Amino acid sequence: MVTESQIRIYGDPILRKEAQRVEELDATVQELIETMVAAMRENRGVGLAAPQVGSLSRVIVARAEGEDDSEIFRLINPRLLAGEGSQEGMEGCLSLPSLRGEVLRANIVVVEGLTPAGDEVTIEAEGLLARVLQHEIDHLDGVLFVDHATSDSLYWLIPDPDAEDGYRREETAMEEAERQFARLRRKRQGEGGSRQ
Repeated sequence: MVTESQIRIYGDPILRKEAQRVEELDATVQELIETMVAAMRENRGVGLAAPQVGSLSRVIVARAEGEDDSEIFRLINPRLLAGEGSQEGMEGCLSLPSLRGEVLRANIVVVEGLTPAGDEVTIEAEGLLARVLQHEIDHLDGVLFVDHATSDSLYWLIPDPDAEDGYRREETAMEEAERQFARLRRKRQGEGGSRQ
């Protein structure tokens, strides 16, 4: 199982590398996919890309928020075929914990890829699932949501029992976020890993 402390954090070089096409659907790939699903569930995410768990394989998992496990999409070598319309909304990322930013995405997308069984699949998604698929496919090309976010929209989402929804928002700049993530990476390295 991949715990929160094992998710790669902003600044880790693997997050900026281009993932490689999966050529063989062997046991290693199957294990990677199930590790990613477990990590997504454990960390209450709606999507995860292989580089976030340290693998440069073109693999993503995604679900619409609130969907049960039967609605988790496991995609190998996913490709965005088409996108239409637009939606503006806040995004976050398990590799940039607590940071949020406003990102413009296509509202409807068509994505193709392979299932773990090797079957070709085409998914037409809209709304949140379309956003998640675009976000995760970006990861495979070394692109993060902050690359698309409007710079003045970045903020920390901080637990606060006195706030109406249990969180308060604290505006930040990318330079400050980078410093915070560097401190977090150093802390995690000190807790038991030499990994970036």
